[in-house]
Amino acid sequence: MAPVPENSLDTSLPGVRLIQQWIRQRRQLQVQLASGSKLVGRLLWQDPEFYGLETAGKDGPQLLNRARVESILPLEQASPAPATIPSPRLPLPPI
Repeated sequence: MAPVPENSLDTSLPGVRLIQQWIRQRRQLQVQLASGSKLVGRLLWQDPEFYGLETAGKDGPQLLNRARVESILPLEQASPAPATIPSPRLPLPPI
């Protein structure tokens, strides 16, 4: 396996993949910073240096330095996948 460049996001790490999942799900999160302050919002993206956090009442995202983030916690449960209803029609024969 080739070494990952220092300035790229290593998507093989489980934490990176979990955050990507939360971004796709648009999960409401609580972010605690090293200063002790807590922010609530939705992550829009992550890159090797920053998180983009969308918070209520702000015009644009806040940039959070990854090194200053102590923890990220989901505040809501992920919505379950919608149930599929089986079709009453028979499948078409192969051509």
